[in-house]
Amino acid sequence: MPPSPKVLLLAMDAGDKTLLRQWAADGTLPAIRSLLRRGLVGETISLAGFYEGSTWPSFYTGVTPARHGFHSLTQLNPGTYDFQRCYPGDFIKAEPFWDYLSTAGRKVAILDVPLSGISKGLKGMQMVEWASHDGVYGFQTWPATLKWQVLARFGRHPVKSSCDSYRRTRRDFCGFKDHLLKGVQRKAELTIHYLKKGGWDFFAQVFSEGHCVGHQCWHLHDPRHPGYDPETAHHTGDPVRAVYQAIDSALGRIMRHVDKDTIIFFLATHRMAHAFGGNFLLAEILKQLNLAVKRPDTFTAPQSRGWIRKGYEALLQCWRQLPENFKETLGPAVASLYSLMVHRLHGGDHLLLPSEIADIDLYNSKCFPLQNGNAVSGIRINLAGREPNGLINPGDEAEDFCEELAKNLLSIVDGDTGKPLVKSVQKTVNLYRGDCLDHLPDLLVEWNDDRILGSSAVGDFNGSRLRLASEKLGVLEGINTYVRTGDHRPEGLFTALGPGIQSGNLARTVSIMDFAPTFTELLGVKMPEIDGQPITEILAMVR
Repeated sequence: MPPSPKVLLLAMDAGDKTLLRQWAADGTLPAIRSLLRRGLVGETISLAGFYEGSTWPSFYTGVTPARHGFHSLTQLNPGTYDFQRCYPGDFIKAEPFWDYLSTAGRKVAILDVPLSGISKGLKGMQMVEWASHDGVYGFQTWPATLKWQVLARFGRHPVKSSCDSYRRTRRDFCGFKDHLLKGVQRKAELTIHYLKKGGWDFFAQVFSEGHCVGHQCWHLHDPRHPGYDPETAHHTGDPVRAVYQAIDSALGRIMRHVDKDTIIFFLATHRMAHAFGGNFLLAEILKQLNLAVKRPDTFTAPQSRGWIRKGYEALLQCWRQLPENFKETLGPAVASLYSLMVHRLHGGDHLLLPSEIADIDLYNSKCFPLQNGNAVSGIRINLAGREPNGLINPGDEAEDFCEELAKNLLSIVDGDTGKPLVKSVQKTVNLYRGDCLDHLPDLLVEWNDDRILGSSAVGDFNGSRLRLASEKLGVLEGINTYVRTGDHRPEGLFTALGPGIQSGNLARTVSIMDFAPTFTELLGVKMPEIDGQPITEILAMVR
């Protein structure tokens, strides 16, 4: 292989590959159209059962969640019934590829890779959460002084709090879209500034605005969505299209500052489409099946809940009346209060206990849900010898229990259409091997995405109601109150171009874990003990 080239990664977090191809083909996205025409184009796939919280950690470590241990920002602490807030940089049990590059003497610039932490001592620079969909640490940098330089020159990203923090009126959606567009433009300026400084071997920048707009504004993109509001759409236009166009424009501007000796990767990690599934009803399903036990109300007696609900509704009403600049300032505090109220309404008295299981007696339940995203739910078996009060013995008893539970879940149908609501139920141990299996759910419940799920949080009160039924379960109804109207799918897209790389289409689908070893081997460095494999077609072309 000739002397190591420079490698540039430009990524679009949760960029939908179908929209990217469609809008590239019709000229809406000219920069991405050029990248797809000039490069080697391939399809990607994220981790089965874990293509929400685990996608980025598996991307940058090259290993499965059974080896890095991360699947959600709030996870069960193995051997207990306690939950912990997971800080990826401290929690994840595998090293990111840029650490290996740095140790080997390669200079790196790592900007806003989601769900990552600061690598202190890194040879080069790193920014975490200047603009990221998942806020964990807040804005941090390496070296630490870089933070103040960035803030002085570029300020903060216009979206200052989590996009999941609160409900939105028509005016809120207009402001949200505008903030995302301004954020993309500012991120492009920041990227170009540090890209032009040069001296790096590997440079990465991730645009998370596509992730945010996909979750929050899918109902304004897709007229088929039950939450689609023509009047709001008249004012906002299609926010998804607008943000994709802004990212495309940013890519075009950045590309003008890249020399011909650089290998460029454009990556759209995993798809986005309509929200779906019955994750918000899973706890009730397990209660109805007499597998999860409801614990007695403590703080949240009925009269207490009444007062909390009034305060919750008053908070929303006041929020809607606030000027935009006040919302930006007060957003994080209101989000925390909102989360606490929702938690209390569900019966919770332990702040780290996820709200959806806050009224479940974990100690005396045979199983209970674990946070794993909405597309694929997680279930934990209360296993003897692992949990403090394990009720299900490992071996044949656990096998029979899982088989019966899977059968009952697969028999559930959408009460309105009669179609199956659950697509598959898989055991995690049958999919993955690793030292961190105990950090993960035991069962993965994949929901059927035929039914588009609305959200009452954006005024869609009818479309957000889900009625399900089965012989064992009877009939169960509920209203989805979660603010997202779009959600993930595992498929992604990438293109690579540069010296020696021929344009065309890769004949196979690559894993999201394959990029880390590809990047390192392009720069003459090997990653030890990984699950991903280098993309040999690209390596062969540049040799």
